[in-house]
Amino acid sequence: MAKMEERPVDSGVWEIKGLDETAAAEWWKKRFALVASIPNDVARAGALLPQMRQLSRLLPADRRRLTKARMQAFLTLAADQRQRITSAKKVAMATDPELVKSDDAITSSLVSEIPGAQEAAREMGA
Repeated sequence: MAKMEERPVDSGVWEIKGLDETAAAEWWKKRFALVASIPNDVARAGALLPQMRQLSRLLPADRRRLTKARMQAFLTLAADQRQRITSAKKVAMATDPELVKSDDAITSSLVSEIPGAQEAAREMGA
């Protein structure tokens, strides 16, 4: 498992735990836009992993709900932003495969519940 360093920036997921799905999806959309604007895949992966780590520490129902909101937000991104996030996730997989596989298991279980998610999963290589 990769180094687990706690930083204040990583706490964002905890802050949205109480939001409804729409508000959480909006938060994720803003977060994805910030991550996509990072200039390289390694740095973007470094921004994605703490978010996945925070999700993995939530109760299963909260993790599922916030992951669903994250997936809905991903689908609203511009194609270039989705591509940058997808590339960063591949780097994240090499960095912490257990964490990313755990996240992938949740997203796979939600694909059928989100319109357009199957196409996005194919785009991401899932």
